[in-house]
Amino acid sequence: MRAWMRSLAVLAALIGPSGTAWAGGLDRVGTSGALELRIPVGPQAVALGGSSVALGGGLSNLYYNPAALASTDKAEALALHSTYLADSKVNYGAVSIPVGSSGMAAVSVKVMNFGDITVTTEELPEGTGEILSPNFAVVGLTYGRRMTDRVLVGITGMFVNERVADLTAHGFAGDLGVQYDTGWHGVRFGFAMKNIGPNMQFDGGGLEEAIIVPGDDPSAQPHVVQLESTSFELPAYLQFGLTYDVSFAENRTLTVLGAVQSNNYSSDEYRLGAEFHLGEWLALRGGFTGQLALKDEDRMDDYLYSYSYGAGLNFKLGDTPFRFDWAGTAVGQFFDDNQQVGLSVAF
Repeated sequence: MRAWMRSLAVLAALIGPSGTAWAGGLDRVGTSGALELRIPVGPQAVALGGSSVALGGGLSNLYYNPAALASTDKAEALALHSTYLADSKVNYGAVSIPVGSSGMAAVSVKVMNFGDITVTTEELPEGTGEILSPNFAVVGLTYGRRMTDRVLVGITGMFVNERVADLTAHGFAGDLGVQYDTGWHGVRFGFAMKNIGPNMQFDGGGLEEAIIVPGDDPSAQPHVVQLESTSFELPAYLQFGLTYDVSFAENRTLTVLGAVQSNNYSSDEYRLGAEFHLGEWLALRGGFTGQLALKDEDRMDDYLYSYSYGAGLNFKLGDTPFRFDWAGTAVGQFFDDNQQVGLSVAF
C-alpha cells in the first residue's frame, strides 16, 4: 500500500505542473508539427490499439511507455517495417542492454520515407523535372529502471530531424513513463507523458528569395533575402492505462487492456485491447481506438481510426529465442489498412 501511495504521489507531481499545457481541443487540430513522433511502432502494441501503456514487453512497448524497458533484464534487438498513409513507409530499429543491477538502456531509430514526389508549379502543372524525397527521422535514447519489485520508471530523449528538399528542421523531445504492478490478479497501472520539447522551425536555402526593393533601379541586381518560417509545436499528449490478466488454464491467459489519451492537438481518445495467449508460442491480439468526446461538436468529423488486429509467434533457433509480430490498423475508407511486421531477438 505504501508503494501504491508513493506511485500516486509521483504521478500527481508529474501531472500538476504540466496541466496548463494540455488545453487541447478541435481548434488546435493541425497546428502541431513533427507528426512522425505520433506514428506508433511495435506490432504488439499497435495490434492492441495503443492501449499498452501499462503493459511490459521491453522493446516491443518502448514507444508507448519507456518504463516498459525495465520489465525485462535481457538484452534485446528489434527491427520492424510498417506501411503508412498514402504509400509512405516507416522503418524502425532498437537495441537494449542491461545497465547495472536494475536498469536497462536502449537506442532506437525511426525513419519515415514518403517516396519520390514530383515537383509541380502553376506554370508547369505536369512537373518541373525535379523530384523530391522528403525524409523524417527520430533517434531516441532510453533509460528504464526498476525502482522496486512493483514500480518501473523510464525516460526517453529524442533528436528529431526533418528534411524536405533543401529545408531542414531539428528539434528535441522527451518521453516520461511510470508503471505500477499492484500484485493483485495481474492488475497494472501505467502513465506516460509524450513528446515534450521546444518548438521546431524550418530553415535552409529554400527560404532565400531574390526581390527588387520598391524604389530601386529596375535594371539593378535583385536583393537576396532570407525568409523566416513560422515555428511549430510538438504533438504532446498524456496517456493513462491499466491491464488485467485472466487465466483460464495452464498457458492460457487473456490480458485485457484499457487506456485514456489526452491529446493536446486533437480530440481525446479511449483505447481498448485484448491479448490471448495460446500456450507459450502463439498470441492473438485485437484493439479499438475511438474518440472520447460524447458531443458531436467536440468530435473530429474525419477521424480515421477504429479497430486493429494482429498476432505474435514465439520460436527458437537453437537456444536463441525469437519473436515475430504482425499488426494491422484500419484507417478509414480512403486508405488501405496500415500493416506492420517486426522481428525481435533476446540474447
